Amino acid sequence: MKIKTIASSFLIASSFVCIPMAMAQDAGQPAKPRVDYVFKMNTTPVQLSKYNTVSYSRSPQEVLTMRGDQLYVTKKNILTFNVNPSGVNFGVVEQDKKGRRDANFYSTATQNTKIGSFDSKKYGQPSAIVYTPDARKLMVATDQGLFIFEPRKMVLLDKIELPFTPSAMSISDNAYYLTISEGDRVVVYNLEQKTIRRDWTYGVKVTDMTFSNGSSEFAVLTEDGILSIYDTRSFNIKNTIDNLGSGIACAFNNDGKYIVVATDPNSLEVINLVRPTDRNTIPVETGGVSDVEFIKDTEGNSILVYTGNMMLHARRMQDLEPHFAKLISDEVDQKMAEWEKMMPGESMEDYRLRVNEESRARQRRLFEDEISTQLAGDLLAGATMSLGSYDRTNQVLALDFTTMPTIYLPVPESDVTAFHDANDLVLSEVQYGILPDDTFEIVYAKVFNKNDGKTYEYNNHDRVAMDFMGGDSNVVSLEILQQQQMEELKLQELREKVVEEARNTSVISNHTNIAVDSKVVPDYDANGEKILNYEVNFTYQVDPEFSAAEDFPPGKYLVDESGAASSMLKIVKEAFEGDFSQYIKQGKKLKVTISGTADATPIIRTIAYDGSYGDFIDEPIYENGDLTAITVTKADGVKENRQLAFLRAEGVKNYLQKNVNNLDKMDADYVFRVDVSEGKGSEFRRITANFTFVDVF
Repeated sequence: MKIKTIASSFLIASSFVCIPMAMAQDAGQPAKPRVDYVFKMNTTPVQLSKYNTVSYSRSPQEVLTMRGDQLYVTKKNILTFNVNPSGVNFGVVEQDKKGRRDANFYSTATQNTKIGSFDSKKYGQPSAIVYTPDARKLMVATDQGLFIFEPRKMVLLDKIELPFTPSAMSISDNAYYLTISEGDRVVVYNLEQKTIRRDWTYGVKVTDMTFSNGSSEFAVLTEDGILSIYDTRSFNIKNTIDNLGSGIACAFNNDGKYIVVATDPNSLEVINLVRPTDRNTIPVETGGVSDVEFIKDTEGNSILVYTGNMMLHARRMQDLEPHFAKLISDEVDQKMAEWEKMMPGESMEDYRLRVNEESRARQRRLFEDEISTQLAGDLLAGATMSLGSYDRTNQVLALDFTTMPTIYLPVPESDVTAFHDANDLVLSEVQYGILPDDTFEIVYAKVFNKNDGKTYEYNNHDRVAMDFMGGDSNVVSLEILQQQQMEELKLQELREKVVEEARNTSVISNHTNIAVDSKVVPDYDANGEKILNYEVNFTYQVDPEFSAAEDFPPGKYLVDESGAASSMLKIVKEAFEGDFSQYIKQGKKLKVTISGTADATPIIRTIAYDGSYGDFIDEPIYENGDLTAITVTKADGVKENRQLAFLRAEGVKNYLQKNVNNLDKMDADYVFRVDVSEGKGSEFRRITANFTFVDVF
């Protein structure tokens, strides 16, 4: 039994005893998709984990998967548990009848299989545990402090003194922040510096706390039914929402636009955080709600999971709107990054004329309106338009819409008498913009009046830009941008030199294309200060009919077995030992994301692994975007394509550590991404490398 996420269990619906709910429909109408699934259980669940497990702390004391597979059962009292984000194991804090506590760790592959223990005699009585989001560290809070371990061998890495013994902990996705709570108190730590950022006392018991995906917001729920939302840059209060009953538990949805609060055992409140007055109640007639969690299914749909009496609910939340402003902002940033690049053959003088403060602001606005209009769709089709009042001073006529803000159309006073009925008006070339409450408004339209045959123009392109999404957080100064473009020119020149050398020695041919790319990315550090990161990407593409000869042959994984890969890494070496060495500094942070791919050709016989990179047991990796774990040993060899893809990525790390001078000076964090394509053929076997130099400008 291999366990990854709750979503993976949810999708195998036929394997559950479930009752479809919320399926009411009119007679004769086609069946609607199931909204709410109920999974019958033999006990009542108390605590959920987003990584495929449910804790049952009522008789019997046990931990089970969503599909009902028992992972662990005990006679002790389970206080809390936490699942490794890679899905391979979980930790349980429990207490015996004499009040003694211990923490143990169990495999999710087989029932009641202990893989590790916490030494409570040495480190104190455990009270809460949490894994870092990358699964590479385990944190255990005790009455003697917070202890940080390498989770597979329980090697102590660090310790942090705590002001109290916490009963709950939470960690942000970016691993900047750790929060601890007990009673009415919550403390936020800057994990990098091991310092306290905020310390709150609420005067009433804290029932839940959680970070949004992306770590931009932090929520604290108290038993008086008050939800406090904080901006994690400053940890200042951003929003306060009350009238939430007993405030049992809460969870952000996947894009952070909504939060669901269990207000009592019989109801949930769904709150739009962009428009907090937009609230809807989900009744739970069977009761028993004690915890809630949002997950995604394999298609990216938002699933709300919540506990119930002798059951578990999984509800498809298809009525939740996307966070449009975030979608627009992200796509605008991508388009601006491309627009701000030097064009082929463009001189620096021409570049400076084309890219300046005025042109950047104008181009960003154009992208905003273009993308907003695409996302908005045909809003006029569902809106009713009516004529409003006429302002004689400004000579504008109000056009009111049932689903959008009013627009004020410039109309000379001499023409107003021709406006009799809104049905006489035809709007064309309509463009939309986004408002801070995540709704759309018309920013441009041509309005044709059938009565007088004239066309009037409404133009509000000069409205306030989307600074509500972060102000100047996505702006890089022209000086830094020009510096980055000059360095990319040098990088391209280096690429051409190395590629030419490789072609002259027949390592590769002109059928291999190696690409290099760089950009400056605004970010924030764990203290909320604005920083600039420098990203450098290396990748290659080989024509399919030549990839077997110039890239990895079938079953091969060593870097020097691929002419394309070894040529690409030679560019990395020469770049980082040359012009880019200015960014390689002692103790500075470097994030290296290495992607290895493999095709779908089945492995008939085990491929021998020579142990070049060592043995790997439950090594955390991202596979097709999801965090999981992989095992590759010399003794067992390679039996799966995913193992081949991983070894190709590991070969890049091995090359960098052995061949690139001074890179070991940096505080480097390596992330492995593994993708196994559905296609077969050597063109699917390749590697890419992304380097993010943190806070370098």
